[in-house]
Amino acid sequence: MVNGKNCWEYMVCGREPHGSKADELGVCPAATEEKFDGINAGFKGGRFCWQVSGTLCPGKVQGVFASTIKSCFQCPFFREVVRQGGNIFIYSEAG
Repeated sequence: MVNGKNCWEYMVCGREPHGSKADELGVCPAATEEKFDGINAGFKGGRFCWQVSGTLCPGKVQGVFASTIKSCFQCPFFREVVRQGGNIFIYSEAG
C-alpha cells in the first residue's frame, strides 16, 4: 500500500467525510463507495477510485470509467497502486 493511504489521503484533496473541503466541494464518492471496500487493500473506494463515477480529479468531476480511465493512467496515485499491487492488483470490477 501507499503508506496505508487511500486516494484522498495521498492526494490531500480534503474530500473525505469531515475533510477540509467536504463542505465546499462535497464528499468524494470514492470515500463512500462501500461496494469497493477492501479492493487493493483500500477503505471504501480509496484504492479503486478509477472505478468510481463522480470523483473530482484533477479538479473537475469525472464521469464513468470508460471516459476517465485515460486520465487515471497518468495519475501518480493510480500508478503507485498498480506498482505496489503487483500480481494481486485489481484493475476493474471483473478483476
